[in-house]
Amino acid sequence: MLPKKIKLSLIAFIIFGSTLLSVGNFTDYFVLETVTVNASVLDNWSDNYNLHENKPITNQPLDSLAIELMKKKHIYKVDIGYTLPNKIEIKTNNYESCCFVLDKVTKKIYGLDIDSRVVLLENSEYSWDNPILTSLTISNPYGFCKDFRVKPVVKALQKLKNQNRDLYGLIDEIDFGNSSFLKISIDGLNYRLKVRYDYLLEDIDKFIRFVSRFDPNLEDVKLLDLRYDEMIVCSQGKK
Repeated sequence: MLPKKIKLSLIAFIIFGSTLLSVGNFTDYFVLETVTVNASVLDNWSDNYNLHENKPITNQPLDSLAIELMKKKHIYKVDIGYTLPNKIEIKTNNYESCCFVLDKVTKKIYGLDIDSRVVLLENSEYSWDNPILTSLTISNPYGFCKDFRVKPVVKALQKLKNQNRDLYGLIDEIDFGNSSFLKISIDGLNYRLKVRYDYLLEDIDKFIRFVSRFDPNLEDVKLLDLRYDEMIVCSQGKK
């Protein structure tokens, strides 16, 4: 089970010094005025979060606030920090998705972060430059896919993204439906690539060298099997 984490950050953009902060506790200058949650300004924060309108930001019950937030379903990480003079910033579940995964049971799309952790998606987080992994089962948000191949594949994809961003952006889908191999769909190609999960980049590189050197006619091909060292198998059967 994913351990929940709380981080209370005292300093976000403190440029005033501790002396001024101490004096500010007795003035209106540091009285809490704004609360943001994941960069969005929160309305009615005094009612919803039990914060005090007439107290300085340093006298707010941040410990109890963090504990209450962690009780909510699907919140696994909370960061709370100050931006002087009068703002509290709350961030939750700040896992950034680097690719997508389609749950074969619910048909719901989730994100995967660089550690292969399953994360919930908001509408604004969809970026179809990232590939989608299919034929996988999601156990629970903020956990991990049961298929052990997911983690090394995500790691390989991030390496490819750093080395060849254009090629990375052309990968539409990676199908995990067969336990012996993966099938990769590439934008613009009418065939798929059959590759090994633990040699994904090597097999893709073999495909690039093959088409670059021989310029083969692959019009009727449905599948290229790249798993062998000395040969590439072309199939005209089902994708």
